[in-house]
Amino acid sequence: MIPLQAAAADSAYDFPLAHRVLEKHGIDFFVRPQSNHDHTQAEFKREAFFYCKGEDTYLCPNGKRLRAKRLYRSASGLFWEYWADRKDCTSCPMREKCLSETDRQGARKLMDSYFKPAVQRHLSRREKPEYQEALKQRQVWSEGTFAAQKRSHNLTHVLRRGLEAAEDHCLLSATALNLKRMIWAMK
Repeated sequence: MIPLQAAAADSAYDFPLAHRVLEKHGIDFFVRPQSNHDHTQAEFKREAFFYCKGEDTYLCPNGKRLRAKRLYRSASGLFWEYWADRKDCTSCPMREKCLSETDRQGARKLMDSYFKPAVQRHLSRREKPEYQEALKQRQVWSEGTFAAQKRSHNLTHVLRRGLEAAEDHCLLSATALNLKRMIWAMK
């Protein structure tokens, strides 16, 4: 097998565990980042909080610290929960801007991926030419191939049931597409 050195993916694969695993295996990862949606109902969003790397805490707009309280596991990954002290939030003059009316904990909470360092290392290269080139090549080769297979090789629906049948269908489609490319190259 050919050793994998780099992988390019669309934004659906921009999740922290993918960054961590590929980094662990020494594979360069080029991915279009997902847009982050802050679902907080409060006026102060995540950008209003400053991360102190040396102390592994966040500073709120009022200067109080949010400390890592626990590790939280959800369907979308593993996260650190950073909590403010409840007494700090109770006496805070900015409480209405920081906490929503439906917040029952009485203290502000932020969540960070457990694999945040790996994600930051990969995404810090976004502006570099090789990163942009990898995404451009992926767009041309992968998306064009997928579109051709869906359009001409009936890959919008798999007619037979089961994972093995679907794999056969995809492999036959890829073989047909490669044969077409070889014929065009020989002309």
